[in-house]
Amino acid sequence: MKYSIDSIKKSRVVVIVLWLVYASAYFGRTCYSAAIASIVSNGIYSKADIGIVGTVFFVCYGVGQIVNGILGDRVNPFKMVLCGALLSSICCISIAFANSIAAMSFIWGANGIFQSMLWSPLLRIYSETINEKLRHKAVLNIALSLPVGTICSYLVSTLIIKYFSFKYVFISGGIAVFTAFSIAFICFLSIRKSIVKERKTVQLSAADQKPEKTNIRNIILLSGLLAILVPSFLHGMMRDGITNWVPTMITEVYGVSPSLSTFLTIALPVFNAFGAYAVTPLYKKLGENEMKTAGVTAAIALVPMLLLMLIGKVPVFAVVLLLALTTASMYALNYLIISRVPVRFASYSCTSSISGILNSFAYIGCSVSVYGFGAVSQKMGWTAVIIIWIVSGVLTSAFAFISNKKWKKFIS
Repeated sequence: MKYSIDSIKKSRVVVIVLWLVYASAYFGRTCYSAAIASIVSNGIYSKADIGIVGTVFFVCYGVGQIVNGILGDRVNPFKMVLCGALLSSICCISIAFANSIAAMSFIWGANGIFQSMLWSPLLRIYSETINEKLRHKAVLNIALSLPVGTICSYLVSTLIIKYFSFKYVFISGGIAVFTAFSIAFICFLSIRKSIVKERKTVQLSAADQKPEKTNIRNIILLSGLLAILVPSFLHGMMRDGITNWVPTMITEVYGVSPSLSTFLTIALPVFNAFGAYAVTPLYKKLGENEMKTAGVTAAIALVPMLLLMLIGKVPVFAVVLLLALTTASMYALNYLIISRVPVRFASYSCTSSISGILNSFAYIGCSVSVYGFGAVSQKMGWTAVIIIWIVSGVLTSAFAFISNKKWKKFIS
């Protein structure tokens, strides 16, 4: 079933509300990384232990992305978003009362499953449902919700960690997600009569009028999506892995307090906010080719990553700036791979499924980094972690260019 809203005014309301829901969701999930430095410094759990909880979240989120991505093409996407937001808010509040790694892992893993119900149906609504005139800007602007949600999370967490227990960080995240859910529920309820339901029809070009080409397996092979999964995995590993461990890195290398390191980390999402917008001119110059642009972007990101080898020898603010430039590049890649690539499959009516597959690999990468970076830093130091980032950057660029051979034919 296909859902559509022709009204520009009501489509714009949907765009804004969904933006708010996803920003609040990022607020909720980032609360964990914002609280890590405080938890570790208080000696409550070790870095390896606390990394397990983050890993469970990302594994559950990654697996959930595949399941909910496919489901998002088959059920009402509005109901999926509402269900995911409500259940996620409950998990965010519940983890504040967990008193063991096992309990935290269970609750945060459940949160990963529920949060995986948001992105794919949201992108389906943006690419298929809202008024066509708003689709391009909506897909671009949704990228801004990630860093904005992260900035809000770090600002709130900085104040809470300084004056209260880190547990209140999770409660604040749960309240934020529940508030966004409430607004979305009221909005969707008020416009439900304007949402037109119709049976899906796959629109193919004359050259592609072959039944077998509508099969998702063949679409994946034709588009070169298998090769795109590698940069999806690697950029996800660096994007959230760096963000999760930066406060702890700064605290350990430069000896600053957890609250100050969390505050300094706000520089990352501020830069990240401009990642998608900064890469747009390059994207247009390279013929609006997502993978070619991703290859160039990943190569550019190697410059600040190489300079990070000077960590401990240069001022903390310089390191924060280099980290911010690195993560901004990762968010640019996120826009290209996670936001733009799935939209190319809208005419095949499988935007949500492709989005789920790509996002799943990105968050499998995140799950590796959340535990792996903490474990590596504990045994070999932060320089070893930075070397892993550099190697990952090289591979991301290489596989983006490799995937471009089929991709440019698919989008032409």
